[in-house]
Amino acid sequence: MNSIQGKVSQQDNARPHSTVVTRLALQSVDMIPLSARSPDCSSFEHVWDIIRRQLQHHLQPTLIVRLLILLIQQAWNSIPQRDIRHLYDTIQ
Repeated sequence: MNSIQGKVSQQDNARPHSTVVTRLALQSVDMIPLSARSPDCSSFEHVWDIIRRQLQHHLQPTLIVRLLILLIQQAWNSIPQRDIRHLYDTIQ
């Protein structure tokens, strides 16, 4: 788990995410606590919504996984950092 040290993650405390093994593995990770029953509190759900809306502008559904990954990456990279910061700040 050293690869995630120094990162910040979200934790909704849903049952599968709160097992003893998971809690032990994530001890060194800074967590943003969230309610398991309130997806509106998750800023990342809003980011996924932004990405989904951008992908809807493509005329044909993408069935090629590599192309879909590329389109998702492009959509992610096009979101201004200030928008990400604003979403993050709204859950503080």
